[in-house]
Amino acid sequence: MGGPLRIRAARSADAEAIAAIYAYYVLTGPITFEVDPPSAAEMARRMTDILPHHPYLVAELDGGIAGYAYATRLYERAAYRWAVEATVYVAPGSHRQGIGAALYRALIASLGEQGFRTVIGKITLPNPASVRLHESLGFVCAGVLAKIGFKQGGWHDVGIYQLDLGGHPVPPPEPRPFLPAG
Repeated sequence: MGGPLRIRAARSADAEAIAAIYAYYVLTGPITFEVDPPSAAEMARRMTDILPHHPYLVAELDGGIAGYAYATRLYERAAYRWAVEATVYVAPGSHRQGIGAALYRALIASLGEQGFRTVIGKITLPNPASVRLHESLGFVCAGVLAKIGFKQGGWHDVGIYQLDLGGHPVPPPEPRPFLPAG
């Protein structure tokens, strides 16, 4: 790692780099259950859908995108609107540099500021590195969905990890939109 790591809101110009990072995981293992890598245009569309409501962040390192993170609604039903599902991917070759943790910390901070109460991370098991990351950030295992997805010739379990962002006032204030800094 040469220069400093910079976390910022994603832009449409980042879609190609994000698509390339994600394609690696789609094609090389069961970490994601998607089986065909989405195009850069599709990733830009997804980003556009997410950004008005939830954070979508990238980690810049040495002039390139070293990872990305975003949150989406956990479920569509209204009573779930204070809960989000978080996703973090680090570029191949950029692991074990603190990039995933930095992205996750920034994502969690933004979600807390927006008024969300619960963050869910889903981990295809086994994945000791991801489990360690989630637990280091305060997530606890809320359960395991056994043999829930079939990919690359095998059935895979998914661990559901939950982080309480603190406080559950009654009634809760509505979550606020994501407003990127700068």
